[in-house]
Amino acid sequence: MASSAKSRSKKPVALKDRLNRLLAELDELCIRSADVFEVEEQVFLMEESFRAADALQTEVELDLEGEERQAAIDDWALCRQNYREGKTRARARMVEARGEGPIGSCNVSAGMPAVRSSNGRLPEVTLPKFTGKVLEFPSFWAQFEANVHKRSDLDNATKFTYLLSNTEGTARNAIEGIPLTPENYPQAVDILKKRFGRPRQVIRKHLAALWREPVCREMTTRGIQSLVDEVTKHLRCLTALDRNPFVGHLPASEVLMPMLLDKFPPALVKAWDTNIGPDAAEDEDNLQKFLEFAQWQANLLAKSKGEDAKPPAAKSEQRTPSSKPSRPELTYGDRIRSTAAALAVVATRSCLFCSGEHKEKECEKFLKADLSRRRDMVRAKNVCFNCLSTGHRARECPKERPCGVDGCRQAHHRLLHPPSTRESTGSSESDRTHQGLLVVRSTSGKGLQTARACAYGRNGNYVMVNCLLDTRAAVSFIRKDVAKALGLNGSHECCRFTTLGGRVRPECRWRRVEFRLGAVGGSS
Repeated sequence: MASSAKSRSKKPVALKDRLNRLLAELDELCIRSADVFEVEEQVFLMEESFRAADALQTEVELDLEGEERQAAIDDWALCRQNYREGKTRARARMVEARGEGPIGSCNVSAGMPAVRSSNGRLPEVTLPKFTGKVLEFPSFWAQFEANVHKRSDLDNATKFTYLLSNTEGTARNAIEGIPLTPENYPQAVDILKKRFGRPRQVIRKHLAALWREPVCREMTTRGIQSLVDEVTKHLRCLTALDRNPFVGHLPASEVLMPMLLDKFPPALVKAWDTNIGPDAAEDEDNLQKFLEFAQWQANLLAKSKGEDAKPPAAKSEQRTPSSKPSRPELTYGDRIRSTAAALAVVATRSCLFCSGEHKEKECEKFLKADLSRRRDMVRAKNVCFNCLSTGHRARECPKERPCGVDGCRQAHHRLLHPPSTRESTGSSESDRTHQGLLVVRSTSGKGLQTARACAYGRNGNYVMVNCLLDTRAAVSFIRKDVAKALGLNGSHECCRFTTLGGRVRPECRWRRVEFRLGAVGGSS
């Protein structure tokens, strides 16, 4: 008898939990403007659970007496109210989706749950999703607080629904187990604030983010600009948290500066040291001024993309030891010019391959390496294959000139030219014999020579072909239909070719095959 009563008392609790879960799912469907039929199906499932729970609740109340019965009645009344409000919101959503117009004061806008408000409609607002990252919580909560938390026309149950719908990951896990009731909304908010919104924790996360910022070693607009933006963002967030890193007898920026300087390209740091000089005052040599300097460098690189550095004559525009104007007295244009001149002094001396004071083409380490190693060094440093400079690719290189070694017309530097593949002089006699097999005729004007010949495959098949002779070509080509007729097979390779006019074609897959040419009417 006792076990039967205990089992009967557990069922209402399970049914209430199921009903609350269905209600939360229904609110989520309304928020994301789900299909009307899906909302109707959810309402149907919720109605079934409610009827079952209501019937069982009556039996449970009959078994209770006094205060226990009254507590059970009050608890079920609250559950019934939540069910009624959720069902009303869902029906209002269905009415609007069908275009039947508003009903009473429960009209809703697309993508938002129906709530009671003074004008019967909520504004269209897209709130961010909070995943549990501490650095994202201040921004998330500021938007959520303004659009949901502080609104007097929303009840706590609706606010709780919004909160669940706009959290995911660890943030959602922190509050997902709390029953969706108006009384539990403040508790859920308090949990999120204590776990993700403590000021000291946020400050430490910003400092750790500064420490973990990836190093930028190349003088590129994108790399420098990205690093400047990230560092500036974290410093501004610290200031907003009443931890201004630029104030005090020993400001935090002085502690951060050595670490942050190591994350910027060495050439940029050298240019900065050259620009401020050894006797710079505190208002000139600080993190804020350095970030301004780095920003100007990024702007300069963006403007002068593909252009050479300024000529050495620009060095004469630098300040002299006898007359050193203070930094605040310079105009913005003067700062840019002095910055560019300082950068030109350093950049021309710093080798990308060994950081030595020489140009890349004079680097002993680069010159001693074989061709394969040189190409790897160029790729690793994102250096242009054509001019051995940074900031652009070979296809965007302003120095549009071919290699020129042994008449090579490909777009690469002379130091990246592959070794000659010509055969030794011992095979010249054989070459002349094969050339004699061809019936050659010259085309008019400056066109290429053509010849009529027989192409032979390994299986003995042969076809008559027209040959186009290009003495500067590094490889020979055969049409796909001819190769198929000869039964030629071979492995695929990825190649990029330079065509007439020095244009580099995109990389494509080609099949390497082997065939022989013979004279017309002769034997193979």
